[in-house]
Amino acid sequence: MADGKEKAFVSWVLRQKRDENKGLISRLRKAESPATEFQAWEVLARWVDIEKPWEREAYGLIGASVSRTGKEHDGSLSLGGALRAVALGKGKNIDLQDSSEALRLRRVVACTSQRELVDILRPILRYLNSKDVALSYERLLKELMTFHFEDAQERTKARWIKDFYTGAEEVRS
Repeated sequence: MADGKEKAFVSWVLRQKRDENKGLISRLRKAESPATEFQAWEVLARWVDIEKPWEREAYGLIGASVSRTGKEHDGSLSLGGALRAVALGKGKNIDLQDSSEALRLRRVVACTSQRELVDILRPILRYLNSKDVALSYERLLKELMTFHFEDAQERTKARWIKDFYTGAEEVRS
């Protein structure tokens, strides 16, 4: 995996959106569903080896999600930070632990494979897009690409939990 490839991909998709390349964006959105994913393969083949499902599915999910976002630039929040931002945006008396966002996060951290994570993230990313939160797609794509390594998987899950419950990401920003 080339260093910076994830950033270049996310930037490229955002640029295609800005340039209103509707045909390409439409094909890329097809990658969101396993039933129509093949329609995005010609776009994804520019970036990944489409014979490797872990690459194709990760890039397809992120490409489809970026193509649906209302943002013009990539965000800065991790998955945990983005879910926290949505939960806290609901009101002052929110109990993070009992929020629907905490349930979503618990389901994500229960994933044991990248394929399972991609399946679980599909509706979560649609949800986050609907809330107009500043998710970092570049970071999430990097995390997806290393999720099949056990040590990286554990670090990623721990970071998402930490960012959600402690707001540690807000301090780093």
